Amino acid sequence: MAREGTPKDFVGCRALLVRFRTAYAGDEWRALPEVWQALAARGGMQLCVVEDRAQAVNRQIVSFSITVFATDQFCSEAKLALGPFLGAQIVRRYCRQNIPILDRKQIARANAGSGLNVVLCFAARKDDGLSDEQILAVREKQTEAFFLCHRGYRLKEFLADAIGDTALERKLDSGARLRREYSCYFSSQGLQPPDASLRPRLVGLTKEEARANPGSLLSSLFVHTPPKFRFSDSEQLLLQHAMMGETTEELAASLVISLSTVKKRWRAIYGRVADIDPQLLGNPAADGPNERSRGAEHRRHLLYYLRQHPEELRPFSPGNL
Repeated sequence: MAREGTPKDFVGCRALLVRFRTAYAGDEWRALPEVWQALAARGGMQLCVVEDRAQAVNRQIVSFSITVFATDQFCSEAKLALGPFLGAQIVRRYCRQNIPILDRKQIARANAGSGLNVVLCFAARKDDGLSDEQILAVREKQTEAFFLCHRGYRLKEFLADAIGDTALERKLDSGARLRREYSCYFSSQGLQPPDASLRPRLVGLTKEEARANPGSLLSSLFVHTPPKFRFSDSEQLLLQHAMMGETTEELAASLVISLSTVKKRWRAIYGRVADIDPQLLGNPAADGPNERSRGAEHRRHLLYYLRQHPEELRPFSPGNL
């Protein structure tokens, strides 16, 4: 099962990341949970997980990836001067109180303006105990989770670690371009280069490159349609929970608001949609005779639309950074 992750998943994700433990100094590795919590609080990270529901609750996560919306300066430095392992670089910046990650307001403005830089900086997968067919299934679901988390944003650049020859090959096949091989980094630091399975490279793709190669998998990330409804933050939050199948009562409990407030928000949402695209909510003549049945019909039509247009649920606030 592919899904967006939450801070409750951090323990399971860190357990998978232990195979890359050598990329982090001792204090950096210990700070990792704190860094993830801080990035989540800023609203600048996306966690995608794949879980095996047949396993015990504390062992269900079999793959994860964490991306962040990074500043232009960080991306430029990563391509020109920084050492390998983007995650380790971000943890070091955090420890120096210099976090190069956008917060919610900056994300909303960039998403309405020139676009965002998405950086894939933490990722790992469980390999032991899985057959080749299961590994392929996990990879497919991880790709599904990644696109679920990122479609609908206005992106201008993608950067990612490619750790190991196999990961590099997969990312290049997906449409990424090789940015750095770090061929001189380890020798300049007096370090022994990692073996092939842990050798880091930096790959990426820009919006311009994606448009020049529109058939690649990654190029679809850069297809963007501006939202037309411009739902408020509270309306987006309600719709995001409704997309997960929550009833009116469950929405009130999970959002910690009253039932009357839930109904008021739905009325505001339907009113906005009806003003902009009256046909989207269905044929009024086909609605049921009471408010409850009309609401259920409106919800069905709207959620179907939102699944195809995730940009309606992304931060969007015109203005300058």
